[in-house]
Amino acid sequence: MPVLSDFLRKRRRRPRRLQADSSKSNSKKNSNNSNKMSTASSGKSQRGRASSLTSINNFEHLASVEKAGWLNKWTNYLKGYRQRWFVLDSNATLSYYRNPSEVGHTCRGSINLQEARVHTDKTTSCIVISGQSQTFHVKPHNEMDRQQWVNSLEYMRHKAVTKAESEEDEDAQLAQTDSSRSDALILSNRQISGKLCDLRTAANMMNKQGDELMRALNGTVETDKNSLAERADLLKMTTAAVIQAAEEFVELSEQSAKRLNKIVAVEHKEKAFLQASLALAKQHSSLERAASKYSSGVPVSAYSDQEDEFHDAEEDLIMPCNSTSPAGVHAAPTVRTDRRHSGAGDPSSSISSSPSPDAPKGKQRRNTVPERPDLPINLWSIMKNCIGKELSKIPMPVNFSEPISVLQRVTEDLEYADLLEIGAKLSTLEQMCYVAAYAASNYSTTGHRTNKPFNPLLGETYEFDRMEDLGWRSVTEQVSHHPPAAAHHAEGRGWTMYQDFTMTSRFRGKYLSVIPIGFTHVVFPSTNSHFSYRKITTTVHNIIVGKLWIDNHGEMEITNHTTNEKCVLKFIPYSYFSREQPRKVYGIVRDSEGIPKYVVQGTWDKSIDMLKVSSWNGNHEKPKVEVDETSLKRIWTAHPLPKGAEKMHNFTKFAIELNEPEDGVAPTDSRLRPDQRMMENGQWDEANKKKLEIEEKQRIVRRRREAEKELAMKRGDKYEEYEPTWFVRVQDESNGALIHQYKGGYWEAKEQHDWNKCPDIF
Repeated sequence: MPVLSDFLRKRRRRPRRLQADSSKSNSKKNSNNSNKMSTASSGKSQRGRASSLTSINNFEHLASVEKAGWLNKWTNYLKGYRQRWFVLDSNATLSYYRNPSEVGHTCRGSINLQEARVHTDKTTSCIVISGQSQTFHVKPHNEMDRQQWVNSLEYMRHKAVTKAESEEDEDAQLAQTDSSRSDALILSNRQISGKLCDLRTAANMMNKQGDELMRALNGTVETDKNSLAERADLLKMTTAAVIQAAEEFVELSEQSAKRLNKIVAVEHKEKAFLQASLALAKQHSSLERAASKYSSGVPVSAYSDQEDEFHDAEEDLIMPCNSTSPAGVHAAPTVRTDRRHSGAGDPSSSISSSPSPDAPKGKQRRNTVPERPDLPINLWSIMKNCIGKELSKIPMPVNFSEPISVLQRVTEDLEYADLLEIGAKLSTLEQMCYVAAYAASNYSTTGHRTNKPFNPLLGETYEFDRMEDLGWRSVTEQVSHHPPAAAHHAEGRGWTMYQDFTMTSRFRGKYLSVIPIGFTHVVFPSTNSHFSYRKITTTVHNIIVGKLWIDNHGEMEITNHTTNEKCVLKFIPYSYFSREQPRKVYGIVRDSEGIPKYVVQGTWDKSIDMLKVSSWNGNHEKPKVEVDETSLKRIWTAHPLPKGAEKMHNFTKFAIELNEPEDGVAPTDSRLRPDQRMMENGQWDEANKKKLEIEEKQRIVRRRREAEKELAMKRGDKYEEYEPTWFVRVQDESNGALIHQYKGGYWEAKEQHDWNKCPDIF
């Protein structure tokens, strides 16, 4: 009976919830079993005992089924905490309602734990669940209730993240080649066939044992009572094995069906993408030919549709690299616009501008990087698998990258940190103007740069010490994998800046949108001012055909939490039909009473001016202002690109310095990442191979950590979550969200050459 014994071994290893549930009905017959299983079924009789929290069955019950109950939720400063009914469902979604009767039709808010952070404060008994768009602050009624909710939230989040990451790995594998999909189907078919064979064998065995038992009962076969009981027990065990085999067969069938649906979806997306690409390419070719005939004097009407046969768009769309690299980037198509600013005079009348990045002090830094190779890339084979996916989850080759990481790109915000140094010496309203100019300057290079930076590994860091020449230094760390998040802290003369950078992005075929999540904070100790703002959306247009161009658009609300002064900085979206100046930025700075005091205006790629408000219409909702043109002051001017920038990823001088090799940095520093360095040196094939090796190493570590956490949770033990090396998760006092705050120690470790805390990631 090798098959039966194999099933029985599996049955002993696998905890069955049915056993826990059946203990209710057997409690009168066996009090010992009742005491053991009551914790798994309800836990009511032992709710006050700490041992119930360490019970495996109890924890699985708490964390694997829907959990609902009353929690006190923070509403606002006027109402404080209010009792609300919360439901944690099997999809790892936490929702709340005013009362249980609203469940199913009137949800007041929800957070998907897969992309959320959970933080508990034992001193206040408060649980903070921070999602991408909202944050819940809740207080359970007692310590036991708090511990149960924390266990359930952490366990469901862990399961959701593990499931998502497993699906990402499978999606990446299925998206690689057609052969991998075929192999996946063959494997699924073999697994189902094998499981079906096991099920049939066990079923035949059960039928045979059933017939033998019936013959024994009917007296056809001589047997005693002991032998009869043994036959009955054997049939019972075989029946249980058949049931388990059937359950496993159904589970495996569901998994195979899900995998098949994914493969079909991938094939469907590829087909739709190819059809859309061909249509776009054909339209683009038609327009180019029509324009060519028109420019040569041939009337457009003479252009025949029958001549428009597109023969170039084969399955492998081989495009030169510079057609998708910064060297091929064109700005938004030129339209006739005037140069007048709203209420401003000629920009040439500016009073001041930002200094040049060249500094007389400090070490001599490089002013070039190796030229970007002009190599062809198989655009179709890469882009067809990206539709609808997050940018951070797409396994892109280095051909689409620039030789800096996201951590370095975040640090690049500080190119114009001199604005903060100037602002530190001004009044709060003038500081607001300079913070607005600094926020706009963060986008100054996006018009030239369309290649994506390298996605950092968990634990990767980047430091940039420019204290000697520029008066500031910063450290950045990748602090989370799910959701991907980088924490950044910088300090300069008279200011401190910190931010959590998380983003969501979607590729829609014709364009790619990147939506940052989280706040950037600027603090000026001289005035005790604390400013914060959210970054706006960046969209890359003409992904498939045409010249790539980038637009930044949206409203950025900058708030001084100390004075309640505000500025809504509008990044006007580009439109062919608009009379607005392309890339225009406009904002009104208001005091604590909402009265306009300054206007900030300009473009995010060239310059920003500030002007004093002389009068306004008194409408707080839609203010219209008049400005004193004699007060115009140019507070920011973009640095020009260095000579030959089009061959060097369109980097500014500052960006060229970001990835310059430097001694003494942490072993996790982005400069030491081998695939990124190979890419910068033009070794693209080697870089792609090394990139796959590094990513697989990261996946192995991640799977081990997930397995350890799963085991600890099943034992009821506390499992220490991944903790960043240089940052700690805290609650933001200004908005209540969970952020990562610099806890210090990096520069001291560098001075002592002590990097023992750093993980091995490269």
